[in-house]
Amino acid sequence: MVDVKMDFSRHFPIIGMDGQRKLGESTVAVVGAGALGSWEVYFLHKLGVGRIIVVDRDFVDESDLPRTIYTSDDVGKPKVEVLKERFENVIGYFEDLNPSTVHLLDEADLIIDGTDNIYTRQVINDYAVKSNKPWIYVGILATYGNLMPIIPGKTACFRCLMPKLPSRPMPTCAVAGIMSYVPPLAASLAVTLAAKILLGGEVKSELIFFDTKTLDFEKVEIPRREDCEVCVRHNFTFLEKQMKIEHMCDGSIQITPPERMSIDLDELAKRLDALGIEYIKTSQFIQFEDDYAEILIFTSGRMIIRGAEDEKEAKNFFARYLGG
Repeated sequence: MVDVKMDFSRHFPIIGMDGQRKLGESTVAVVGAGALGSWEVYFLHKLGVGRIIVVDRDFVDESDLPRTIYTSDDVGKPKVEVLKERFENVIGYFEDLNPSTVHLLDEADLIIDGTDNIYTRQVINDYAVKSNKPWIYVGILATYGNLMPIIPGKTACFRCLMPKLPSRPMPTCAVAGIMSYVPPLAASLAVTLAAKILLGGEVKSELIFFDTKTLDFEKVEIPRREDCEVCVRHNFTFLEKQMKIEHMCDGSIQITPPERMSIDLDELAKRLDALGIEYIKTSQFIQFEDDYAEILIFTSGRMIIRGAEDEKEAKNFFARYLGG
């Protein structure tokens, strides 16, 4: 439950005490804890949502500070750990969301998108439709953003909006930039939709677009596709368990195994000692160098390789240290 010291009485004329109580009994999951996700967690907490599940795999970076709720004291820490320390109703998982970890969302009544990539959104969409859970797609870039509430069986789903993964890299905030006031605006709109859904209100099958540069707001109706693979045919292909390989903004390659592993970092450290390899070990990951490459291995089996020339070489590093 949320902090009992918080006074939500200003909400009562709008949603009533019963509405506030219902929010306090609700669980919302936020996938991603960066510019979008951190603000979504902040507004959900201020709204009085009882429990907030946060799934994120990243650390706080200096570049995060202008557009998130994090401070300079948080730099270098896992984002989920910072949010758990700051908000007593946050349940944080230092994980990548993929087919082998979607069970972390099982207790959520609703899911909010705080991610920055299409693949993860398709995983969320498959899971949400299969589990009959409402979720809210949120995307931001530069000065604009868009949102779409997805209610399985009632509205169009994300696959109706984007039937296939893009054939070329999508623009990202790291390349196109993002104004610091865009994430909290998008997050507040997302939490507004979340409150409406949790309290039983009706939402339309539409994409909500805003641009802070022009101060334009638009709504576009998104009909359900008659041939949608997910919400019509129930083919949940993005829940198939397969190795996930991603090219990160800094040039590194991330490999996520199809099944969550349980890596004993102490045992791995002994193996590295035997090889004469120096390393840095924390409770969450172990970091070391292999010739020209820098490697991070997390307890879940996720690996990040900086310096690999291509995916094949990255896979070789994975096989070398984790098998497969």
